[in-house]
Amino acid sequence: MDGTLTPFVVGERSRLDPTGTDASWLDEGGFYSSRRWTVSQEGDRGFDTAYLVGRDETSGATGGLVPFHTASGGDSNPLYNETTLLGYTPDVQVLAGSRTGYDNRLLLSPDLSGADRVRLLTALCDRLLERAQERGAGHVSWWYLPEGEAEALAALPGFATVATPCLPTAVVRPRGASLDEHVAALPSSRRSLVRRDLKRLAGGGYRSRSVVADPSDLERYAPLVVQVQARHGEELSEEGAVRYLRRCLSIGGGEGAAAEDVVITEVLDGRDRPAAFALGIVHGGTLHMRVFGCDYAGGHGSSGEYFEATVYGPLRLALERGLDTVHLGVTSYRAKSLRGAELHARRTLFMSRSDRRPPVPAPDWGFLGDDERFLAGASSEVLPC
Repeated sequence: MDGTLTPFVVGERSRLDPTGTDASWLDEGGFYSSRRWTVSQEGDRGFDTAYLVGRDETSGATGGLVPFHTASGGDSNPLYNETTLLGYTPDVQVLAGSRTGYDNRLLLSPDLSGADRVRLLTALCDRLLERAQERGAGHVSWWYLPEGEAEALAALPGFATVATPCLPTAVVRPRGASLDEHVAALPSSRRSLVRRDLKRLAGGGYRSRSVVADPSDLERYAPLVVQVQARHGEELSEEGAVRYLRRCLSIGGGEGAAAEDVVITEVLDGRDRPAAFALGIVHGGTLHMRVFGCDYAGGHGSSGEYFEATVYGPLRLALERGLDTVHLGVTSYRAKSLRGAELHARRTLFMSRSDRRPPVPAPDWGFLGDDERFLAGASSEVLPC
């Protein structure tokens, strides 16, 4: 090594190839920053997506990538809308990196030296703010970053930044070689709760199984998704539910993914009819839970079917496949924590040019109700990451 700095050039593109062999490391940071997930979000919820690409000018190798997403007024999902964190709605919002899934990463080649990482990330952020200004935004926001990655952005020269906590990510890590061993390794209070859940399910005649998602069999799950959405005050047709399930299937089973990467955990009643289900997508060593449905109209949903579909059944699958983690996303923190989930801290970072003050955060998570109250008193539960 002679200390020579790599010459980088930053370009822009409107589409991303999710199957290219160049820069396969882009998929190693996590599912919600992977190419197949990112591409699936292009145009979603009215956002315009583009990509800044940093390349080695000599070799042409990709050294870094920044997807960025622009929308007037922001996202209809308050968990990704700056209004929640600022107390007002910017005319234009520009979100950097991942804008769905509640996980984000800085996408830089692991082969870069420390000095090259700083130089390339600085160049990418400089172009990012230029593009944001052209679109009418005075700052950009990076949501759901691990604390270390938010700190790396804050340390870059030439920018003004401010970070604020956002919702942590809940994950369950299998312990032991079976669900019984996993439960036995939990603290006593949580062990007792899980065992009560499992006893109640068995007493209600329920059992579960995890199966590879079958494209021809998705229609039977759609009514269960519609019922869950109705409980959350959202209207969804069965046709819309089928479209979303097919979209999950295409994301998880896309080019370069194994057919068994999209899995459905069914909770069956005493007559072997689906009482509830959850769809998850395997990426790397993690099973990411994406969709839950329940047949409330059929009298189900009060015997622990949710936790069997989203936690216990997926844990059994993770143990069978030797997976490291089940990713449970955000919200329902108290219930998830009591059943063995770890909460990993995440931050949103606002960035502007150094001659312009970044916005002042004024977070309001009050609309989350029990979750907001739990997080306010559970600082010891949230792990740095």
